[in-house]
Amino acid sequence: MRRRLPRRALVSGLLLAAVIPAAGGGAAVVSAGPAAASGSPHFHFALSGLPAQSRGPRAAFLPVTRGRAYPLAAVSAASVATGANVNVIGSNDVVQQGIINGVHVFTCNPGKDTAQNETTIAASGSTLVAGANDYRLYEPSENRYDSSAGFYRSADGGATWSAGIIPGLVRADTAAPGPYEAAGDPAVAAGPNGTFWYADIAFDRSDAANAIGVSRSADGGKTWSTHFVVQTSAIAGKRIFNDKDWVAADPTDPTGNTAYVAWNLDKNRSSAIVISKTTDGGRTWSVPKMVSNVFTTDISATVVVGNDGTVYVTFEATTSSGDAVAFAVSHNGGTTFTTKLIAPINDIPSPLPGATFRDNSFPALAVDGSTLHVAWSNWNGTDADVVYMRSANGGTTWSAPTAIGGGPGDQFFPWIAARNGTVYASWFNRASGDTYTIAGAASTNGGAAWSAPATLSTATSNVQAGNEFSFPNCAPNFIGDYNGITVDANGVGHALWTDIRTDQFDPPNNADQDPFTATLTASG
Repeated sequence: MRRRLPRRALVSGLLLAAVIPAAGGGAAVVSAGPAAASGSPHFHFALSGLPAQSRGPRAAFLPVTRGRAYPLAAVSAASVATGANVNVIGSNDVVQQGIINGVHVFTCNPGKDTAQNETTIAASGSTLVAGANDYRLYEPSENRYDSSAGFYRSADGGATWSAGIIPGLVRADTAAPGPYEAAGDPAVAAGPNGTFWYADIAFDRSDAANAIGVSRSADGGKTWSTHFVVQTSAIAGKRIFNDKDWVAADPTDPTGNTAYVAWNLDKNRSSAIVISKTTDGGRTWSVPKMVSNVFTTDISATVVVGNDGTVYVTFEATTSSGDAVAFAVSHNGGTTFTTKLIAPINDIPSPLPGATFRDNSFPALAVDGSTLHVAWSNWNGTDADVVYMRSANGGTTWSAPTAIGGGPGDQFFPWIAARNGTVYASWFNRASGDTYTIAGAASTNGGAAWSAPATLSTATSNVQAGNEFSFPNCAPNFIGDYNGITVDANGVGHALWTDIRTDQFDPPNNADQDPFTATLTASG
């Protein structure tokens, strides 16, 4: 759901430094009341006409750039068994209506089920909680179906699922309305004692108001309370947008009350990664601080917390010499960070040659004890590969990057998860055009060697057959900006992706974007 900043040379950090302090010093606390009780902090203006999938005016575009090829990772004797494909939303999806209350709806998809994309998933024991941009709600002020924060829960290891909407965010949620027109960029994390956290951006399209919201569940994802970390008014929102969030729970707090949320704060033509912390279950959050005041053209943070409370963050930084994976670490609860660049990124073109949908090369991060795992999609000069590197000492040193998803075609949107020495990764695999499948691989020795990739999806997704966006210039140009994977307490991986196939839940011959999951079990 995020908007892409144009690629450019390093931009001065003065614009952002005037707004957000660098990480260091005390953490002042700001109050953030429950979202469900919040009034709208802004006024409503004329419909902007911005596309439904993004605040940006068009799909992102990056040309083909210089490539860099990495050697293939060591191949292990491990194998990956894959489970059945399960439609997570199933019969809970909604058919879009072309006319509501006698008014023609601004929809590109009448008669087709609504879209769900940008998938995220976390596990606590055998309970799974997932999230996605979910377009099931109709927003009257926009006269269209717009994105909300969909959540999905399984108490049986992913066999069956229930579906809901995170409360207190969007006005169209009549059960628990919030102050905003839309929400997106979902991120889910599991914490101690059966807690789950769900972060997202919330914003208006009819004005520039925007926010970072974080919701917490204390009962395994059954019910949620929502608070806002920051809320930017419509006036300030013309200059500042809070974008591309990620959330992490602190495993050292047995109450499950401590968590971190990181995001990129976009101000004018600069952006920086900022972070905030809660210790009271999300009711209040520390004043956001810049993770780094060195790299000031940054996007797409992922944050994780180790078993000793160490906070780790990765993001994509643009410097005068090119793009790179930036890595930040805090040993004092997020008070200060040390940041460095650990690998170059050769951005994949967006869209990929012959495709219509946007993509990116943002890094994903996982932690398992003192071992860190990073994966991203890299242009090798001919096509896109999934590249992986690890650190066995908490980020002090890193292995050389290797390709764990390579070969013909394009591998992109990777995500990674690890537990007790088993590492799983999943990604989109495109042979050509606008079709793709989902692939995954596993390592049973902490990332030292990887299994051969296995195909997880039992059907090929056709973007052209799915949901269209950007009314009235309807086009199949958006499938989300990432996918998700997690590992449960039994060491089983659970991948979650945006799938486009006609199944038993769809109107006849009307494929739509649905969140699908499948298990991965490594052996050997």
